[in-house]
Amino acid sequence: MKRKQFIKIAGMATGALALPAWLNTSVSDSLANPGRFKNKLPIPGEIRDSSFDLTASPAEINLPDGRHLSGFRFNENIPGPTIRQKRGDNVHIRFNNDIGQDSIIHWHGLIVPSAMDGHPRDVISNGTYNYEFRHNQRAGTYWYHPHPHHITGEQVYRGLAGFYFIEDDEEKELNLPDGQYEIPLIIQDRRVNNSGEIVFNPSMHERMMTGLLGDLILVNGMPSPYHEVEPGVYRLRILNGSNARIYNLAFQNGAPFTLIGSDGGLLPEPLEITELLMAPAERADILVDFSEGFDEGTAELISKPFDLPSGGRMMGMRNMMRGGPKQGTGFSLMEFRIEGESHRKPKTLPGQLSEPNFPVTSSADRTRPIRLAMEMMTGHTINGRQFEMERVDEQVKQGDTEIWEFINRSNVPHPMHVHAVQFKVLERSGGRGLLPTETGWKDTTLVMPGETVRVIMTFDSPKGLYIFHCHNLEHEDNGMMANFEIT
Repeated sequence: MKRKQFIKIAGMATGALALPAWLNTSVSDSLANPGRFKNKLPIPGEIRDSSFDLTASPAEINLPDGRHLSGFRFNENIPGPTIRQKRGDNVHIRFNNDIGQDSIIHWHGLIVPSAMDGHPRDVISNGTYNYEFRHNQRAGTYWYHPHPHHITGEQVYRGLAGFYFIEDDEEKELNLPDGQYEIPLIIQDRRVNNSGEIVFNPSMHERMMTGLLGDLILVNGMPSPYHEVEPGVYRLRILNGSNARIYNLAFQNGAPFTLIGSDGGLLPEPLEITELLMAPAERADILVDFSEGFDEGTAELISKPFDLPSGGRMMGMRNMMRGGPKQGTGFSLMEFRIEGESHRKPKTLPGQLSEPNFPVTSSADRTRPIRLAMEMMTGHTINGRQFEMERVDEQVKQGDTEIWEFINRSNVPHPMHVHAVQFKVLERSGGRGLLPTETGWKDTTLVMPGETVRVIMTFDSPKGLYIFHCHNLEHEDNGMMANFEIT
């Protein structure tokens, strides 16, 4: 692939795609875990059947270097198996809950009826919940995880998460890397005590403010992983599966890579970039050419340092005292070992990847402010309220197009996720510009302290009750969630 085939944005200083000013492009001199990539990266197995069981059960998991997790697993795997389906197909999934806690599964990013969406009111304490729905959205990198109120963070942290890929003809025509050349990567941080046990023990401050920030990075459930690749083009499908940590993905040597997709599938056009900020629950679909730009046969994937706006940085500093690197710290993630010779021809991308068909602002039926704040003695709120299971906080008419303004008046970041729809990010306040992934369809957007982010979406999902919330899971579990009803 030649650079002229891509749109370059990393060097832009102004305009809608300019990188936000709060990104710090200098790499820390003291990245965590340097040169310790000694564990082979596991690749989750796949489910391609249209009817299958997904069973959550407890497990004692031993990791390298004496680390141990009393966790949960889907189908006896961490991460859970990757579900791969086709657009337009019908699926029947039997969720079997055997973990000893209330639980329900949310299909993050999928457009499904309310009873199939994993609303916390639908939790089961044991037994089976039957899901039946049709895949009614474009190809994309989606995922699944539990959604019980108050304990979502714990269940995801202890292992319950997996990818959900949907394929369609538009994506197939691009002839993207597949098979062993398509690598799913779930990045998560965990906290380890002096005995090597991975623990879920957020303090009150973390529950109310920063969220849990761990001191151990796992990729596909493995610390310090490496993966062997040929000197050719690979497709990396990446999920930030952490409870609260934000990553700024890059290669240590600054090599460029090509962004082709975000939460809701293919971007309109490919973008060549050198770093990518990802909040919890966000996904990125990238192409990396390991035959160019990497010396000595290795490519180290890192999270580059970045600065938070005032307030967010202060909260991160306080969390650092508990042992986990503060929000915005740089560290290593994994290593790709480039070996052998590639016998594959480079895949040429067209200038246009997809027809996005975004709604236009003139079609909006209304603009709805969504105020994010910190209330004394209460915690984080949405429009001044915390979550109540049956209360309808917002009501929208089926088929209407609305602009929602996420207004963050707190001093910590909030990755805001809306169920039942995909949206287009319109703008950020302060001239910071859109992030590269925000040129495509999204279901989660990062709202920094003091920032307002405007998004547009059409509510063409089935009628019913859905939720929207902060995907910092400690914030969500503490009530930063609200119901909206499509009527």
